[in-house]
Amino acid sequence: MKFILHILIVALIAYLLGSIVPYYILMILICGVSAWFRGSAFLAFIAGALGVASVWVLAPLVIWSVSGSDLPDKFSEIMGFSNGAILVGITGSIGFLIGGSSALTGNFLGKLFVERNNEY
Repeated sequence: MKFILHILIVALIAYLLGSIVPYYILMILICGVSAWFRGSAFLAFIAGALGVASVWVLAPLVIWSVSGSDLPDKFSEIMGFSNGAILVGITGSIGFLIGGSSALTGNFLGKLFVERNNEY
């Protein structure tokens, strides 16, 4: 449940603030959320990655399908790709990587400031 909540909070932050703030501010906020959750490092990476990638894939696809524009196809032709969906996939992959690394950084940062009972 905590994992799903983590994904939802990251996705909400990415969706609500994605068009207002630059992406690096967004990643700092995701880092803070993951520092607050303090779970497994792997699950933090996956939660951040899925949260950001889902928004960065679904939002362009919805806008593209509602508007019926061929602008993504034109951009993909300029960049040398055959289809506009390839650009959406590349965008999602980039969102996956930077969202996951931001969440992983936040997870490690949160664990850094937790008191541990080290008895030698």
